[in-house]
Amino acid sequence: MRHHWQLPLALGLMLALSHCSQLPPPAKQSPAPASISSLLLPQLNHDLGISVTLDSTELPLAPWDLDFQPVDPMDPALPAYLRMLHQELRKYPPELLALSGVQHILLVRDLSIAGQPRLAVPDYVRDVLIYDIAHFDMAFNRHVVHHEFYHQLEARLYGTPFYRDPLWLPLKPDGFRYGKGGAYARASSHAAFSHPMQGFINRYAMSGLEEDKAELWTLLWADASWQQTYPLLQQDALLREKLQLLVYQISCQEPAVLPRLQHRLSALGIDAMACPQKE
Repeated sequence: MRHHWQLPLALGLMLALSHCSQLPPPAKQSPAPASISSLLLPQLNHDLGISVTLDSTELPLAPWDLDFQPVDPMDPALPAYLRMLHQELRKYPPELLALSGVQHILLVRDLSIAGQPRLAVPDYVRDVLIYDIAHFDMAFNRHVVHHEFYHQLEARLYGTPFYRDPLWLPLKPDGFRYGKGGAYARASSHAAFSHPMQGFINRYAMSGLEEDKAELWTLLWADASWQQTYPLLQQDALLREKLQLLVYQISCQEPAVLPRLQHRLSALGIDAMACPQKE
């Protein structure tokens, strides 16, 4: 006996299957949005010719008592820090970056050395600059970028970041002696532009010859630091003499530096010293 109800059921099933075959395929799951930092990092690497990284696992770091925490690529403070770093280091001519020998810039949090908190450490043994991104004051971060870069540059030029520069040593008030170094001048008041003595913009510069030079180098490049200290530079002939010598020493090593600093020298009425003729 034939069941006539089976025909409508079969037709309905065929129509249902036909309709399903016309449905669009399931939407593919969208990949997680890329962090801004993942877009900025390659740009820095390209423009600076230096590896800027958040990953220390493959970096050869000096065997110092360093401690830090890695930076999460989604860290909300990271994009602004990367933009700042890009702006500041692009002020240097490429030839100066190459002369410094910097191979890597490592960005971290909670940086310390021998338990002492630091905002930066120049690993001049392995040619790595290590910066802590956590400080809230971006103008101060700009200052730190140039200060630490100078330590690295001096280590490359003279074989040590603690070079006892015979041309620099006489440029100080009678009876003055530098302190024990920046590691012993960690109070925030030391960094303030207090002009504690003729020839020094702050107490940190008085802690060591290397810190004195690094602080003055920074004034030439970090705009906010320059603006704050410009009145001091105008009235202090010894500070101007130091700046003149510093620009002479670096620009004679790399002539591309002088055009980048001519506006600073002109603002203070400083003439660039002529470099010795090469034989």
